[in-house]
Amino acid sequence: VEFFNKHAESIGEKAANEVYEFMKKDVLDLTAEKRAPAARSLLPDTYHGLQEIIDSGGSALFSNPEVVKDLDWLKMNGYCQDNLVAGISAIEHAGRGAFTSRDMKKGEVVAPIPLVALNQGRSALSMMESEEDAEEHGTEAGARTHQLLYNYMLEHPQSSALFLPAGGLTFNINHGGKKKANVKMMWSTKEWSNGEAAREFGVNDLSLVGPVDMILELVATRPMKKGEEVLLDYGDDWAKAWDEHVSKWDEVTKDATYAKSAMTLNEIHRVQPFPTSDETKDDDEDEEEKAALIACQVLYDEDKIERRRNQDGTRTKVYPWIPHPVAGEVLLKSESAFRGINRVGCDILERSGDEKSGYKYVVQPHIKEGLAILVKNVPHDAIRYVDKPYKSAQHELSAFRHTIQFPDDIFPKAWEDLVGEEGHDTRDEL
Repeated sequence: VEFFNKHAESIGEKAANEVYEFMKKDVLDLTAEKRAPAARSLLPDTYHGLQEIIDSGGSALFSNPEVVKDLDWLKMNGYCQDNLVAGISAIEHAGRGAFTSRDMKKGEVVAPIPLVALNQGRSALSMMESEEDAEEHGTEAGARTHQLLYNYMLEHPQSSALFLPAGGLTFNINHGGKKKANVKMMWSTKEWSNGEAAREFGVNDLSLVGPVDMILELVATRPMKKGEEVLLDYGDDWAKAWDEHVSKWDEVTKDATYAKSAMTLNEIHRVQPFPTSDETKDDDEDEEEKAALIACQVLYDEDKIERRRNQDGTRTKVYPWIPHPVAGEVLLKSESAFRGINRVGCDILERSGDEKSGYKYVVQPHIKEGLAILVKNVPHDAIRYVDKPYKSAQHELSAFRHTIQFPDDIFPKAWEDLVGEEGHDTRDEL
């Protein structure tokens, strides 16, 4: 563009067009090779159109200007996916919660919830205690409970189907009851969602309906400030079950012992240093009984290698830890970022520094069997505890299990298949 703006007038129209054709054909063939035809298709017929493409923001926007939409169009035709952020709930025993990332108006959609139907959901998510597990847990074989997923499902007492709410971060929304709830569920009215037709399907055919046609919206029932916890009314049955669970908890767990969860340990070590492997050798808690293990966010510079001599005469490769190439150490403050591909289990071998200057660690990442390396200068924020699979207290047989109530006023009649001929609820007969 700069060439033609500067020289087109002096060399003349014919010569300018010949140069442009040479660049489109010969230069692109040489530089783009197989991609040359595609590149040529994005260019104008003459050099006069080049500046217009630049002014439009590039060839893609010039060729498809309709792809740029304003905010009002996006709100009308799509959903904002970043209205929620995860955090620690202020509700006792709730664990994590969902919080607003910006101010929300009354009636505004806080989050969409696409639904995934699970036919015969109660049976599908039920679990039976095996003889082997019963002996280990001190319970009776055949004791019945449900998978953890059961706690997140939507249920209606007159339907055999359960519904998984698949919206981003909506799993973290806690119960607020009728008084504290600040969102409610409503059906989506987006034109591209064929929701009305889906709500006419019978229960046995719901597996044929995609989530895009079963979208609930969490709508703000009052104005909310940025950082306010989002709360939903789980229903009277849930509240009654929870109160009963709490009232019996001391009796049920009087002889039980529970290991600290990853969330509890991370809260303890937010400021306190993480222990080294030598410091944990004398723990009273058996390694197999621990509910969490240490993981590190490990990026290291492979070009800066050192070798440490071991007592047996062998040498171990040592690499310096490096921050994220884009966001630096700031990225480590994000829990979601910490779950990325560079997180691995690790052993902490050494620790230096203090609370004021910041702790640094030498760790041995569990990369692959037979490969032993060390990473030094690992910052405190690059280390977390993570829960071992099925080891946290929420997987105990005595843990709370109850679905969230699908509101009566929006539940489709076509999905009600547990009402007997006399109109009574037949759920308890199954």
